Amino acid sequence: MRISIYISVGVLLFLLSGCGTGRQAWAPPESAGDRLATEYLKKAHEYERKADMVRAYRYFKLARTVAPSRSEAVEGVKRLERELRRLATAHYEKGMRYQRQGKYGMARHQFLIALRLRPGYADVVELLTERKRFRTKRYVEHTIRPGESLSKIAKLYYGDVTKFPIIAQYNNLTDATRIRAGQRIKVPEIEGLEFLVEEEQIEAEKQYFYDQGQWDWESSLLETGSAPLPEDPGGLQTAFYRDYGKDLFKKGMYNEAIREFRKVLDVYPRDKTALEYSSRAHFLIATSLLEKKEYLPARDEFKRALGYNRDCRQCQRLMKKSENLYKEHHYKRGMKYYGEEKLVEAMGEWELVKKIDPNYKRLDYLIKKAKNILEKLEEIRESKEKGEEKNVSN
Repeated sequence: MRISIYISVGVLLFLLSGCGTGRQAWAPPESAGDRLATEYLKKAHEYERKADMVRAYRYFKLARTVAPSRSEAVEGVKRLERELRRLATAHYEKGMRYQRQGKYGMARHQFLIALRLRPGYADVVELLTERKRFRTKRYVEHTIRPGESLSKIAKLYYGDVTKFPIIAQYNNLTDATRIRAGQRIKVPEIEGLEFLVEEEQIEAEKQYFYDQGQWDWESSLLETGSAPLPEDPGGLQTAFYRDYGKDLFKKGMYNEAIREFRKVLDVYPRDKTALEYSSRAHFLIATSLLEKKEYLPARDEFKRALGYNRDCRQCQRLMKKSENLYKEHHYKRGMKYYGEEKLVEAMGEWELVKKIDPNYKRLDYLIKKAKNILEKLEEIRESKEKGEEKNVSN
């Protein structure tokens, strides 16, 4: 009976002590899922502050996956979904305005942004992949007069101003508004459309081209030097990577841009745009490293730039310059240490140079000389220690 009373009093005192300190006596440990969710949410908020809604949304979704009951994650996903939908719609509508103005390149850029913000955006996907094949039988050459536009020319030859995209596509014009007086263009006769022109003016030409909702998607792909592969139907995803990479490049985010262009090159190894921008990105990274006197990393970046563009003579020159500066820097540093009698440090600097160029200047001689001096110093030290031991024993 007395023992049970002691136990009860002890438990009561323990509980009271917990209350008195204002601390919770016991709390369940945080789960691995909660810890991971916290990390994901931190990144999500960071990207949201940087206005990178796509990455922010991705991390909110990851947080919700590992901690489904975490309200912060659930609300973040809902908020970002609304924002991404709003932004995607805004870019789609902007692209449609450009398209109506005949500015197909600018329209394409806006459509791809909309597709990145909202993958599977039905209106955009349908617009970009819609294709109707026309067989061009004949054409007439037309010299543009002052004040003429493609819509006026379409009215002249087809009786319909809305047919101007066909003329633009046939002549590979990415912006229908950028034409000049005196410029010669071909106006094609299209099967199913009345061609309002005298017979003797028409020239024969057999050719196929595609009308794909105001701008020629296939021509854009063919400019890269390769055709779409099965892994990238219609080239939509690759085109997004290409355009997104260019945007990142313009912002000076060269490493991020390189990653996007790498995705393009995985599908189209000869893509001219991706190769050119990748080379330029590595080159600019290299020049920045060279300015910071980070010579070997700079050399390696120039080498990577050269890998994307074999004709880059400046890459070759600066790659060699970076390596020479590295060797000269460590050689002189070694000489400085040598003059200060810091022989180990001096040899360390010269060994760095020797790894790059074993025959550089007098490295073998200098290293050997430094080693000999160290050996003699060691002999003198040992002799001195023996002498001191002998004096102590006497």
